[in-house]
Amino acid sequence: MASQPRPRIRDVAEVAGVSATTVSHVLNGKGRVDAATRARVTAAAERLGYRPNSNAKGLRSGRADTIGLLLPVGADLKQAHHVLAVEFYLTLAMNTVEAAFEHDQALLQLPPLRGLDDLRRFSVDGGIVVDPLPLDNRVAMFDELGVPVVTIGRDVARAEDPWWVAADSASSTAMVLDHLAEAGARSIAMLSVDIGWSWFADAQQTYREWTADKGIEPILVLARPDKLETSAVSAAAEILDHRPDAVYVPPQWLASGLLRVARERGVDVPGDLLVAVGVDSHLARTSDPPLTAVDLDPAATARQAVDLLIHRIEEGEPAGPRLIPTTLHPRASSLRA
Repeated sequence: MASQPRPRIRDVAEVAGVSATTVSHVLNGKGRVDAATRARVTAAAERLGYRPNSNAKGLRSGRADTIGLLLPVGADLKQAHHVLAVEFYLTLAMNTVEAAFEHDQALLQLPPLRGLDDLRRFSVDGGIVVDPLPLDNRVAMFDELGVPVVTIGRDVARAEDPWWVAADSASSTAMVLDHLAEAGARSIAMLSVDIGWSWFADAQQTYREWTADKGIEPILVLARPDKLETSAVSAAAEILDHRPDAVYVPPQWLASGLLRVARERGVDVPGDLLVAVGVDSHLARTSDPPLTAVDLDPAATARQAVDLLIHRIEEGEPAGPRLIPTTLHPRASSLRA
């Protein structure tokens, strides 16, 4: 006979006639809940068999109180920085830990998952998958095991999935392009990377729409996502062959190759070529010249992801997706004298 599903907070809330938040407060000894309501919730939990695990103290949630974090496929921090920036992932991870602690959760950074058995080894109540690829196998593993999962960046092949948090790539791309146009650029190119993350897909789509609306010929070059210097230099050379007067570079690692090739060709930045990058970082701020960059706010992204995951674990009803506003920091690379 199949085992009965384990009672969840929303089941206790329905029986007790209160919100899931109230149940959470009672079970975790938080908040101000009157004695009668507290007794009703406790009785409902007992009636449903909502029991604490062996490591809990008192009447707790009966869960592992642990959430898992998965960085991009094949990307520990040394490997991930080439697509965005190591600073971005460090800030994201640090704030995910802090947000988990604020919810009385432990955070476990999971190793790469090769199959379901790898995920089964870890006792987690839910997971956060960063930068999923289309139809990402890691998300599918959580779904197959019935473990709640939230992604940072959406899976572009799962259009119906509401459980994601992401920086607003479309708005930030339009903001950068408008900035470059206002600075006098008339032929604006995009140098990006060939990878299936939603951040880059949205940026490229917005670029195509923006250039079509402005009547500008699009110049879009995609580099291989391998961080080889030859890849960056080759892509930069290809885009400069088109002689644009501005380039938007969503992945910051390509900007170094662009600046190198520009110097070799005697193209002055910003005198002859305006440049902006899609991820702010120490490298962008200390480049020569300092690079105009988009602040993706990884701190807010991390906190929203944890909040959305806790909501999914405890209540189950969709409360997403959640778009994180971005900020443009204009610097010398896009400001002509």
